[in-house]
Amino acid sequence: MKTILLSFICLLGISIPMFSQNRSTKIYLFSLPSSRLTTMSNPDTPIKINKCTLLETNLDSLGLDLLQDKKVYLHFEAGRTYYYTKIITNGSANGGSPILSECTEQEFWLNVYFVGMGTYRHYFLDKESGLKLLEEKHK
Repeated sequence: MKTILLSFICLLGISIPMFSQNRSTKIYLFSLPSSRLTTMSNPDTPIKINKCTLLETNLDSLGLDLLQDKKVYLHFEAGRTYYYTKIITNGSANGGSPILSECTEQEFWLNVYFVGMGTYRHYFLDKESGLKLLEEKHK
């Protein structure tokens, strides 16, 4: 009985760290109109954002090169899901200004529902293998 219990504890001790390291962060992005996101991890391959894009990553942050000398890092908690929307508002002389904001899951999916899905893309961003497009559906 002690051998079985000791084996179970040992197996549990090995499997918990392996399981927790594989948790990826999901970042849902909604953009109206469509846009692109270029991160420091994938400077040559932009992420195409339509009305619904999922970026899944095992990185703990995304570095954005906004201007020549201005870099911004978005930090994430592993295993958590984030939702962002970018909407053009009518407050500028150039026809509109973009506003990016984090939103709730309900707000995100209601925007997708009322505006339409558009082209859905699912990307995976990994430190070693880079950015990969896993799925693309045209709705």
